[in-house]
Amino acid sequence: WYQRRVRGSVSSTLQRNTKEYGKKFCFDGCPDTCWNSDQGDSQHVAVRFGEAVQVKRVRIQFQGGFAAKACQIKVGGEVQETVYPTDSNTVQEFEVNVSGGEMKLLFSGFTDFYGRLIVYLLEFHDS
Repeated sequence: WYQRRVRGSVSSTLQRNTKEYGKKFCFDGCPDTCWNSDQGDSQHVAVRFGEAVQVKRVRIQFQGGFAAKACQIKVGGEVQETVYPTDSNTVQEFEVNVSGGEMKLLFSGFTDFYGRLIVYLLEFHDS
């Protein structure tokens, strides 16, 4: 599990309120905190692991009504995997096969009319 080493950046934060909705809340493991994007046509989370890693599973939890219908995982600008989350509050798990020291998750097909996302959990696993 790579969470302890992950650093990230996000496309936006709701009303620039990083104290309550910032990127760190994607990775903190606390079920009561979340990253909340601002509205937009495109949202992403970029992660840096500090070294090359092999990711075999991605776990994500959205708030229902503020989810994405598709997520491309890019390494070096190239799409390596595409997963298709559902509009649900539950933790969703996807088997992937992605290697690299940096990855970008590009979300699309938002269930919120304004293109906002709310992510409570984002984890990267090696098994």
